[in-house]
Amino acid sequence: MTFDNWTAYDEWLIANYQDYAIYKVNEVSGKIEIEYCAKDDFEKIKDEGK
Repeated sequence: MTFDNWTAYDEWLIANYQDYAIYKVNEVSGKIEIEYCAKDDFEKIKDEGK
């Protein structure tokens, strides 16, 4: 998912933090790019990165 700025990302995060785990955040060409998943799936994704 991509956001135009940090404020837009913050607003999304505040509204959705209870449901999603954000596991990657990058700023590319002034845009904020995130990768996220349902919190229930995070343990599987986290373990794949080892």
